This record gives sequence, structure tokens and C-alpha cells, in this order.
Amino acid sequence: MSETLVTSPALTTICVILTLGAVHYSKQFLLPVVLAILLFFVFVPLQRRLLRFGINGHAAAFVLVFGLLVGIASIFFLLSGPVMEVANNLPDIITDITIRLERARDALLSAAEGIRGASSGNEAPDFRLAFSQDEDDSEMLEDDMLLNTASGALIYLSEAPAIVAQFFFAVILLFFLLSSSDRIYLKVIQSFDAFQDKRTAFAALREVEQKLGGYLGTVTLINAGLGVSVGLTMWALGMPVPLLFAVLAFVLNFIPFLGAVMGVVLVSAVALLWFDTVGQVMLVTSAFIFLTALEGQVVTPALLARRLRMNTALVVISIAFWAWMWSFMGMVIAVPMLVALRVVAEQIPKWRKFANLLSA
Repeated sequence: MSETLVTSPALTTICVILTLGAVHYSKQFLLPVVLAILLFFVFVPLQRRLLRFGINGHAAAFVLVFGLLVGIASIFFLLSGPVMEVANNLPDIITDITIRLERARDALLSAAEGIRGASSGNEAPDFRLAFSQDEDDSEMLEDDMLLNTASGALIYLSEAPAIVAQFFFAVILLFFLLSSSDRIYLKVIQSFDAFQDKRTAFAALREVEQKLGGYLGTVTLINAGLGVSVGLTMWALGMPVPLLFAVLAFVLNFIPFLGAVMGVVLVSAVALLWFDTVGQVMLVTSAFIFLTALEGQVVTPALLARRLRMNTALVVISIAFWAWMWSFMGMVIAVPMLVALRVVAEQIPKWRKFANLLSA
């Protein structure tokens, strides 16, 4: 008995470590599966509406999946022109960035030496002549930046086939899930013997579908509205490639707290490199912060039901955990998976205390 008590925690720890390792290294397979399941709960209410108009399950699934593909393809088509323009002008852009960085370095060093000279009572030396002699160093810096940018782009291009394969796998799986949704529910219900258990399972499935689908659908619409608002605002303020900022705002807003911070940093960095005055940079940054704050403090609380709001501390932990496991896409789907876990736990009597812990 004592030996069993000693080895059980060790075996449990080993099983947890092996499970985490399996989840991490099977990202290529699990990530599209999880994404397809989450999209299933977003689209299944729309599929049921199409079924009421006499459209069969396969046709309804095809319409929804085809609409998703058309929407994504349209975004890529609209982005292709600006992205190709940036790629063609990449050497000039890197040269401009290098010049701006050198000016900022010269200004900071001159200011620091001026403060140091004033505090010591001596006249601050003029470092502009010294830096004007570093043309070879600036050319080397420009070449290094161009090389690093090109090598980074090649790394992402080398991973593109795997990403495209995962995306199409998720889309195909989504089609089969939608086309056989009623059959899947029927098989789950038939796995129970007692009639009361069958009714409970059916009610639980519909509750999960309603709550999780409602949450994901509402959040997706809110993020789409934020993306459109950000894109129009960036266009009005003269930022380059405003559609790209719209897409980034849409995707990053799936990541609570950290997504807004990442968006502010990206917008501010591009504005610093694009505009010549501090006022324009502050205007762009303030506009982005205002839109994200309006969405987070007014729009989302008004549209998202209170019963679906999550524990803030656990949301942060979930984002950090899935970022560690599955990098950026893990951060995007961390909160939807946490909401799914909570909705499922609410339907299991033994897990309801855990579901209460997850709630806000």
C-alpha cells in the first residue's frame, strides 16, 4: 500500500508531462482540428437556419464553407497589391528605416552628452562630425538589416506549405462536421441507455451549441467591427496599407489584453517610421487606443452576456499557456477553448464547481 501511495504522484506527474509534450509536438495535427471544431460551433446555427429553407445538410455545409473561403480569399486578394508594393520597395524602405534609426541614435547621444556636459560644467562636444564619418558603418547596418529581413521572409515562406495544408485540413474537416452535425448528435445521444440520460445529453449538446456558438459568433462580429473601424481610421489618418491594420486588429482582438497591447506597439512603430512629426504619431496611436478601449469597455460588455464572461486571471494564464504550447495561434484560440471548457463543465454535475471557478 505504501509503495502505491509513493509511486502514484510520480506516475501522475509523468503522465502530465507526456501529455503536455504530446500536445506540443502534435500541433500540426491538433491545431487545425481544434480550429475546425470551434468554427463548427460558430457556423452550425447558420446551418440550421439554411436547413429550414429546405437546403440539405451537405449543400448548407458547402455554402457556409465556400463563403468562408471566399471571404478569406477576398482579404488576401485585397492585401496582395499593397504587400507586393512593399516587397518591391523593400530596399528603399530599409534605407529609410536605417536613416531614421541613425538620426534617433544621434539625437539621443547628443542629448545625453549635452546633459553630461552641463552637469560637469564643460561644453558638450559635437558628435555630429564623428557620426558623419561612419558612412561605411551605416552601409553595413543597412546591408545587415536587408539580409536579416530577407532571411526572415525565407523562413516564413518555407513554412507556408505546412500552414496552407493545415488550413485546408481544417476547412475540409469543418465541411464534414457541418454536413453530419445531426448524425454526430444522434450518435452521442444513442451512446446512453436510459431515456432520461438521452434527454439530458441532447439538452446539454444544444446548450453547448447555443452558448459557445453565441459567444464565438458575437466575439467574431465584434472583432470584425473593430477591424473595419481601425482600417477606416488608419486610412483617414494617412497610414500605409490600412487594410492590413484592419486584419491585424480583427485577429489580435481575439487575444484579450495582450492583443490590444501588441496592436498599439505595431501601429506606433509603423507610425514612427511613416510620419515626420510627433503629433501625427500620437494621433494615430491615440485613435487606435480609443477604438480598442471603446470596444473593450463599452461594446463587448453590452453585447456579450454576463454569464459568458470569464475569470480574468485564468484568461491570462490560458493565453500564456497556449502561447507556450502553440505560439501565436495558441494565443488566438486560448480564450475560445477556455469558454468551451466552461460551457461543457456546466453540463456535467461533478464539474460545476470548476465551471464556477472559470466564470467572472
